[in-house]
Amino acid sequence: MRFFCIFLLLLTFINADEIKEKSKNLKENERIANQLNKKLEDLAKDILSSEKNLANLATQIEKLNTETSRLSQSAKVQNQELANLSSQNKNLLKNKNDIESKLINLIAKDFAYELALPSGYIESEESFIAFEVLNTLDAVLKEDFYKLSKDYEDISKLIDDKQKQINVINNNLKEYNSQIAKLEELKKKQVEEINKQKTDRSIYTKKLSDLQKQQVELRKTLATLKITDENKEQQINKNSSSNQRIRQLGSSYQGSLVKRYTGKKTIAPLDNFSVKQKFGNYIDPVYNIKLFNENVVLRSKSSDATVKSVLAGKVVFAKETNLLQKVVIVEHSNGIHTIYAHLDKIAPTVKVGKNVKKSEVLGRVKNDLTFEVTQEKFHINPLELISLN
Repeated sequence: MRFFCIFLLLLTFINADEIKEKSKNLKENERIANQLNKKLEDLAKDILSSEKNLANLATQIEKLNTETSRLSQSAKVQNQELANLSSQNKNLLKNKNDIESKLINLIAKDFAYELALPSGYIESEESFIAFEVLNTLDAVLKEDFYKLSKDYEDISKLIDDKQKQINVINNNLKEYNSQIAKLEELKKKQVEEINKQKTDRSIYTKKLSDLQKQQVELRKTLATLKITDENKEQQINKNSSSNQRIRQLGSSYQGSLVKRYTGKKTIAPLDNFSVKQKFGNYIDPVYNIKLFNENVVLRSKSSDATVKSVLAGKVVFAKETNLLQKVVIVEHSNGIHTIYAHLDKIAPTVKVGKNVKKSEVLGRVKNDLTFEVTQEKFHINPLELISLN
């Protein structure tokens, strides 16, 4: 029965450790999931903040390393001194106990000699001699008692002094051990921060890479449909790349033919949304990469939201792509084309060649809609076309 109880207790501890580890992994998985859903800019802020934390931790660790190194040398000396003082105190306490025993014996003898002369004794020559002997013994005892008392007082003071030194050393060693524990905790935190940042950088790099691949795919689609002029954009890239001093990641920086939209505003493709990614040049703060966002990313405030055509026009493209999920492109008057990418569903009635009205449903999006606008083969800022109210 006793063995069974011990077994159950051990099993409880093992399960507790497993639960703790699983809980830790669950929290990390939740954090990673949150990072995956973050905007590129927000994720970049987290990475830069993490770099500051790491720099701060490194400074603290360096400072503590220096301090503990100094304290370590002192701790070695003080540990030896502590051992010596403890040994000395042990001997002093032994001497103190011996003196206490002697003092008790002296007091006992003195008391015995006083009892030897009763109050009603008869004076005689023998009694007078006995009285003188007792007086002499009493004086000797008092002198011995005084000397022992003085030794006892000196030893007690010495013990107290050494105990104070021991207390000081113990406090110093306690501070040293506290510094060591703090250092280990900081090192542990540093490792956790490094691992966290590795994960975040991996997510961030993947997002940048996916963003570039998606832009390349969308450019090729628009170029194939003659919506943009690929040759002119390649010439822009050639001219800009000669002066490009910003480090690149993956494919080179892609310039675009851009012009300002001056026409009337129209409805937005989503009813309730926030702007997740803006249009235009973007300097990545983590890798110092120059990017150009030819579209905007609109985050719907409701899941499975309907996506509407912002103007009346004709569908010229409606199908699933490799990287952009389902895409619908609508041609409008005044040389305008609107592009709706990352759709989860395309409306069953939306086919190439179909004429759509303004606000007609093109499909549905789970969260983020990539929205792009061109006019006469120039990219324009979609936020200049739509109303944000």
